[in-house]
Amino acid sequence: MIEIERTQSPYTKALACSVVAFALAIGAFFLGYTLPSLKTGVEAISQLLALVLIPGLIVGLLAKKSTRAWPLWLIICAFIVILIVVAVAHELTAPMRG
Repeated sequence: MIEIERTQSPYTKALACSVVAFALAIGAFFLGYTLPSLKTGVEAISQLLALVLIPGLIVGLLAKKSTRAWPLWLIICAFIVILIVVAVAHELTAPMRG
């Protein structure tokens, strides 16, 4: 049987990217920089948490299911790309949410 090399701790690495992105987003929020669709403080923090957790979970799943081992740089790059896609989708759907 062929042994497949898997990524070690893919969810931990991807969610570590989420933690760093959340810390940067909270810092930016308190400095006055935020997404246009975020209004109140409590709502903004919960939406920011969801915005950074979704890419972390997606990248973790992709790295876990991959037949090749993902290096850390690939996990970080994939996280950034998916984070941008999720943030753009969040902003485009903001008028529909109210």
